[in-house]
Amino acid sequence: MTAPAKDGTVAKAPDLPVSPSVQSRACPICDRADSDRLEAYSRNHWSVEQCPGCGHVYLKNPPGYSALEQDFAWQKTYASEHERRLQENPVAYRLDVATRFRHTWFRRTTAQKYRDWFGSGKILDIGCANSKDWFEGFTPYGIEISKELAEEADQLMRAKGGYCIFGPGASAIWQFPEAMFDGIVMSSYLEHEEQPLKVLLGAARALKPDGAIYVRVPNYGSINRRLVGRNWCGFRWPDHVNYFTVADLRTIAAKAGLRVRLLTPVRLPFDDNINALLTHDTMVPT
Repeated sequence: MTAPAKDGTVAKAPDLPVSPSVQSRACPICDRADSDRLEAYSRNHWSVEQCPGCGHVYLKNPPGYSALEQDFAWQKTYASEHERRLQENPVAYRLDVATRFRHTWFRRTTAQKYRDWFGSGKILDIGCANSKDWFEGFTPYGIEISKELAEEADQLMRAKGGYCIFGPGASAIWQFPEAMFDGIVMSSYLEHEEQPLKVLLGAARALKPDGAIYVRVPNYGSINRRLVGRNWCGFRWPDHVNYFTVADLRTIAAKAGLRVRLLTPVRLPFDDNINALLTHDTMVPT
């Protein structure tokens, strides 16, 4: 569905390049066209490359939004990626899966984190899947590129006062009114987005002045990635199309008028993920 802005119109997204299926794209951060292929991190015809300008690493030839809607929908790629890792590293992968409870030790629940970060009110989850987990005190909204999952999420969200838009985040985010959300969630999403700057610009527009955006992306700068190389858990071909370092995240956030606050700075060098809150650059950091 399309949500109108306050004046009854739908906001126009900025005129940034749109990626058709299986094509060559420029750097999503600095828009430089040329890049250097990283053979060690590429797979088959999926070419992972590095920008010689800003240094960002990204998939040069992503499958395109239409393919992500069905052929590379999350629920399909998750299953195939599980099988691939099980075949290539059976012992290590089984051990990792069996001990994932360790990630919850001494940590707050998601509900507690959302209350701390956003307070209450309207929250938008970009890449929300079927959105089964929501919490008291929040009105849920979502964006989902998989048609099947978007339909499930929309039904659940409408029961709680919100709704879900089916489509790419880079265009769907502009269908919401300005300053609508107390919080926006981009958990394991931005690495899938072909146009991350366009999404962040739209999110900054839809965020309240005192709101926050939670971002979780694979940490390309982690020590673990350097140690295990192409077997690093952050590599997924072809649905991971951006590989962010902290510097990358700060650079692209600044282009959208946002400031980055790291949530786990002490363990970051050893963490396979970057967890951060993004706020309007006019906000005083806490």
